[in-house]
Amino acid sequence: MRETAEKKIAIYCRVSTDEQAKEGVSLDEQKARLHAYCRAMGWVVEAVEYIDDGYSAKNMERPALENLLQDVQTGRIERLMVTKLDRLSRRLLDLLTLIELFQKHGVSFVSTSESFDTATPSGRLTLQVLGAVAEFERERIRERVFDNMLHAAKTGKWLTQAPYGYRLDAKKLVIYEPEANLVRRVFRMFVEDGLGYFQIAKALNQEHIPSRNGKAWSIRGVKMMVQNPAYVGTLVWNRVDSSQKRRMVKEEEAWVAMPFAHPAIIEEALWHQAQQRIASNVRVPPRAQASPHLLGGVLRCGECGAAMSIGWSGSPRRTRVYRCSAYRNQAICRSKPYRADDVERWFVEAIERFVEPVNRARHTASIQYVRTEQTAKLEQRLHYAKMRYARQVEAYAAGLIEMDSLSREKASLEQSAAEYEKVVSTHDQPFDTRLLEERLSLRAITLGDAFSVLPPAWLKAKLRTWIRSVVLHGSEDLEIVLHPKT
Repeated sequence: MRETAEKKIAIYCRVSTDEQAKEGVSLDEQKARLHAYCRAMGWVVEAVEYIDDGYSAKNMERPALENLLQDVQTGRIERLMVTKLDRLSRRLLDLLTLIELFQKHGVSFVSTSESFDTATPSGRLTLQVLGAVAEFERERIRERVFDNMLHAAKTGKWLTQAPYGYRLDAKKLVIYEPEANLVRRVFRMFVEDGLGYFQIAKALNQEHIPSRNGKAWSIRGVKMMVQNPAYVGTLVWNRVDSSQKRRMVKEEEAWVAMPFAHPAIIEEALWHQAQQRIASNVRVPPRAQASPHLLGGVLRCGECGAAMSIGWSGSPRRTRVYRCSAYRNQAICRSKPYRADDVERWFVEAIERFVEPVNRARHTASIQYVRTEQTAKLEQRLHYAKMRYARQVEAYAAGLIEMDSLSREKASLEQSAAEYEKVVSTHDQPFDTRLLEERLSLRAITLGDAFSVLPPAWLKAKLRTWIRSVVLHGSEDLEIVLHPKT
């Protein structure tokens, strides 16, 4: 008798945002109906409320429902009440699973609108019939929505938020040049400069270039950009299955692809180059990408195939060496350490034999390209600093900030401008122009000379665009593995 007295009536209410807007079935109204039903039936047992506000009934991953089921399994509930069947679930399989659980623990299920109680055989039969009808109607709605969205996609209408670089005009994508220029730059950085997602995101954040939502760029954001077919003018719909908690990419046969559906930002050739690089799936850790050592992240051991990383040998004069990671970490490889200067020299000599000597005009053009790119980055960084200061001036004029905040922003702008002038005035120093001009006056500059004066990080990124790996078999014995179709 004590165990029975402790059991309670459970009132379950649920509403999703779109349902509340369309049908006006509020949570308060559901609770009022259920409490009134209890009073009308003369049930004096305490009623406990379980409320899911803003959750869909397409699955059972709802916090209040999970708490309710836990209380059912612990024997605290004798009766569960809802206003309508679809408040609990819209899927027949889920409903039958729940009913089986309720029966196992002696809990009856009552729906006030459908007027049945699963404590009786007729109530259970009615429940199953109504559940089947509800699932049938849900599938019909899904089919109608799919057909409508399919028609919209085939007519070139964009069905979701516009990607970075575009704006929506009457459900059509139009190019937004201030962002489109950055999209083109990201693709060039990825394909032509060989930079990875991490390096690109880092560069954009260092220049204080905001993303669409005003936040910092992330590896995922850059990756999604270079993989998005919208930038080549192709509309792709129904690619991702969002019906489950974890979004899954569907089979390609299920995709709806419409080429030339809107203006393209990226040329088709550049787009295919980007996809080929992605398909090659060469994983270089961000730490190796940023390493100042020329072969960091690409050099592999010819004995066991493991990666070779930089280490230091000797004391007190330390010497850079490339060591096999399998030998260093697990002692399972017989490979010895190699002086890094020697290995990098062997590599440069091999490249010089493989590639024709670089003439003066070509080398000068390469350096000019790097200078122009660096200058553009500095100018853009200063531009954004000026924009931030202008916004602070407006905020001060409107009385939103104090003079101290404005003064700090002005000092930051002046510092950025001073740094810009300083770097621009000494911009040619990293390339040692004087020494370069002396060499050019004597003979044509070779690729080896270029390796000695260009920034290592820039060189490494360029090399990765056509070199897959470098295998060290022994002294002066290197195997250079190129990317396919290079």
